[in-house]
Amino acid sequence: MSGAFGADMRLRRLVDRGLLQRINRGQYVAAQEWSALGRDDRYRVRVLAAARSRTAAPPLSHESAAVLWGLPVLAGWPAEVHFVTERRSGGRSYPGVRVHAVGFDARDVTVREGVVLTTVERTVVDLAARLDVKSAVAVIDRALAVDRFRRVPAMTTKLQLLETWERMLPFRGSVRARVLIEFGSELADSPNESASRVNIALSGFPEPVLQKTFVIDGRRYDTDFYWEEFDAVGECDGDAKYFDPVLLGGRTTAEVVKAEKDREDAIRRRVAAFGRWDSAVAMSQYRLRERLLELGLPARRRRLLLPQSDLQRDPRVERRYAG
Repeated sequence: MSGAFGADMRLRRLVDRGLLQRINRGQYVAAQEWSALGRDDRYRVRVLAAARSRTAAPPLSHESAAVLWGLPVLAGWPAEVHFVTERRSGGRSYPGVRVHAVGFDARDVTVREGVVLTTVERTVVDLAARLDVKSAVAVIDRALAVDRFRRVPAMTTKLQLLETWERMLPFRGSVRARVLIEFGSELADSPNESASRVNIALSGFPEPVLQKTFVIDGRRYDTDFYWEEFDAVGECDGDAKYFDPVLLGGRTTAEVVKAEKDREDAIRRRVAAFGRWDSAVAMSQYRLRERLLELGLPARRRRLLLPQSDLQRDPRVERRYAG
């Protein structure tokens, strides 16, 4: 028995015993460390392992570049690691790896964490062309997001996205990618808000003001959505606000719930109508439509103009956020 074969057999036994987790050919991580990782970090580890195991690996792309840039993917991460190659290379896909032989410009690749990958702009355009609409807008909004305290710069600008889009022409999905980039906003604070924006537009409701600020009793309150004509506020909350230790900031869940109740009471005193919805409602066009009709808003004509074929829902998104 050769040394390499014997070592491989020993590693397989450790995997069978639940002590190691195989993440790529010849690459393993302690099972205890793996179990402590969340979904994002697990995919990130797989992506880095796949890229680092290949000599002169092509650039990581699509969801695999997105995870390294910290961009959200609503449906969850794919099983494959994505790479992009030149059109003439005709790269092959195989189990665990998907190769997109669509070509790339040298300006659209960079290095991050020691691996080559597509830039934020190229990654966003690639995903805008192929993800479902809510997921694509969540990616675009995150890349454009401006920290309200101006401490962290935006990852990119709409102008830079459009320059990359133009450089990539022609490509499949270019029309819908352009529409969604134009729809993107630097003011959406979360994927839930991005999904809400999409469903608000698709249902034909008036365009809301994002992050409208009210000063009440000397305190500042920023709201997610405000319809000035109807003096109505809409708030979209995910569970993270109440349970994520980072967002809790040392407070208990009960303290956050009490603070949020006091905040809502203050805003209700100032406006004519107030509505709140969670992630499951944000992801569902029908359910959010019902909430906004109850709020007194009129549904008119769809504002996000895309072909019907581009408006197909991804059932994985609604299942993941169904609660």
